[in-house]
Amino acid sequence: MSQLSAASNVLAPAFYLLEEKDYKVSFVKEQNWWIAQKGDIQLTCYSTLELCGLAYIHEAKGDNWPVSDEDIEDYLGLEE
Repeated sequence: MSQLSAASNVLAPAFYLLEEKDYKVSFVKEQNWWIAQKGDIQLTCYSTLELCGLAYIHEAKGDNWPVSDEDIEDYLGLEE
């Protein structure tokens, strides 16, 4: 079994993965966040791992990423 956890040792691999996917990745020190740009897409997060998640959502769903209020309620119920 292979295991991967969200930890500091995956932040650099996430950065390089985004670059491999042709995103221009930069850190904005004043706001303490990362930005990834590719064409007319701009993703903004607090870590490169989060950027990978947003990139995946955008690649999979495009502008049709939102879900219904019912789906949000169902998701929030998973944490109870």
